Amino acid sequence: MIWLEHTPNYAGVCLSGDRNDLASLTESINLVVGEEGEYPGYELVRLRVLHLCNELNQAVKGQKEATLLPIGPERMSMNSLAINSTENNVYFRIRILWPELLFLGFVLNDFIELSAKNRQHFWDPTPAKIRLFQSVIGEFLENTVGESKFRLLRSSLTPNYIGYYQNFFTQYIDYLNTEFLKLDKAKRLDNVSIVAKRVANKDAKYMKIKMEIEKLAIPEADSADHVEDTSGYPENVLW
Repeated sequence: MIWLEHTPNYAGVCLSGDRNDLASLTESINLVVGEEGEYPGYELVRLRVLHLCNELNQAVKGQKEATLLPIGPERMSMNSLAINSTENNVYFRIRILWPELLFLGFVLNDFIELSAKNRQHFWDPTPAKIRLFQSVIGEFLENTVGESKFRLLRSSLTPNYIGYYQNFFTQYIDYLNTEFLKLDKAKRLDNVSIVAKRVANKDAKYMKIKMEIEKLAIPEADSADHVEDTSGYPENVLW
């Protein structure tokens, strides 16, 4: 089971799960994002999603946070069946900024559909595992923003068409991340629904950043993929 919790200062969430949970999610994501260059226009987005996989891999190797939780009554009852069990379950945890989490949730829709041609059968568990992860994000988002605000976001969770994030300038997500971190703790939760709308819709700010990046790429005849975000993350994130 994978679950989400608020970080202390609401900068993002803690994603937790046991070794099997996180390994299974990582494997499923790796399968749907494909190989380098397999989906034209998705390389920057693909690298962004693979960064999540890298974080999850580090977590299960003990390079991130971990917590021990007592086993439940159902596990305790196994002792009467002479089945060995420990007193605690080990859960591994990573932290994700709110804009980043929302972007991952939205963009996985595209990858699920793009990879459909490689699906072995309709009961293939790979997309189901990712949909489960998205449902965890969706439920946590609803609990965070409240029913009325979530109602306005609901339509964005089902994209009108697949391909929305093709050629997407992921530098915009860096901008949203850094702007969100500038907010006071008290204002962050109130702005989660706003961030969700901005990730789901290419608003005027996105178009402005896109044009600025394209201008920077032209003089050097370079791809806009190599133009880095210059907004600057704080050296120490107050999670």
